[in-house]
Amino acid sequence: MHSRKIPADIEAQIVSSFSKYAKSYDRHAQLQKTMAERLASMLPEPLPDCVTELGCGTGVFTRHLLAHPVRKLVLNDISASMMDHLQTGMTLPENTKLIIGNAERAELYPTDLIVGNAVFQWFADPQQTLNHLLNFMNPEGSLIFSTFGPGTLKEFRETGSLESPNTLHSLQQWKTMIEQSGLVLKESHVELRKSFFPSTRALIRNLQQIGAAPLRLLKPGGLRKLIREYDAKFFMEQGVYATWELLYFSAHR
Repeated sequence: MHSRKIPADIEAQIVSSFSKYAKSYDRHAQLQKTMAERLASMLPEPLPDCVTELGCGTGVFTRHLLAHPVRKLVLNDISASMMDHLQTGMTLPENTKLIIGNAERAELYPTDLIVGNAVFQWFADPQQTLNHLLNFMNPEGSLIFSTFGPGTLKEFRETGSLESPNTLHSLQQWKTMIEQSGLVLKESHVELRKSFFPSTRALIRNLQQIGAAPLRLLKPGGLRKLIREYDAKFFMEQGVYATWELLYFSAHR
């Protein structure tokens, strides 16, 4: 399998997008909060000595980790602004280490548990990233994460599509990659959800405010056409809707 990498200019746009909306993220990341709650139910009790969270952002999932005694906590995110917002929004244990950078190639500390909520979909080469993470996982270590499946935002693709730099992998594809990395899959789950917004513009605005709007939106005028057609096809009494396919995994060495 050939290694793939998000081009530097696209990665810079991702960092910029998340950094721009760091202050608004918590208000609009309702789906990510729901995912964090379910992912937290998969955590072992008690937590192992060292826990590493990838893509911690503003701390949506970190709060669930801090509900447990943690001897050593390592937090990583690609956006320094997100990390700054996290530090001002909560009190971190003294034994917390911060690592700013792309988790696909970041130098982490040896750890017993790696967790990531709604972040693995950003990895350009998830198989290589899984292999990379194993380099820092202790002999009895484990991995627990949530991500988005290919059914996510399928209505946009039906309508004219928004182009994204990342590929969304299926439940089976993730299972295969986990097993090929050498990890043993413990459990996996898939969940379909619909979220409603007053209009397509409101939906796109929400994606922007969590830093997750696709980067290349269409040709000039295409966005207006997309909004018009999306409003016509997917409007219900509750508003327009979007589908999300949520995937959850737990694996160990």
